[in-house]
Amino acid sequence: MNKEGVVTAIKNFILPELKEIKDNQAKIGIRLDPVEKRLSDINGHLIEQSRRIDEVRTELTGRIDATNKDLVEKN
Repeated sequence: MNKEGVVTAIKNFILPELKEIKDNQAKIGIRLDPVEKRLSDINGHLIEQSRRIDEVRTELTGRIDATNKDLVEKN
């Protein structure tokens, strides 16, 4: 096979495959952007929930301690 035959074979077989791979990669990239945004939104929501849980835990611990103190003082 001469040089032109090899070039023709590459053009006929490999280049279409590379184009298809590139097109698929672009489609995946387009679909990945909304997924990344959604994950970022969920992460922000989880951080906020964690902060709220910590606040409630601190408040409840204070209330429990106050109740225990009241019970000890009454006895």
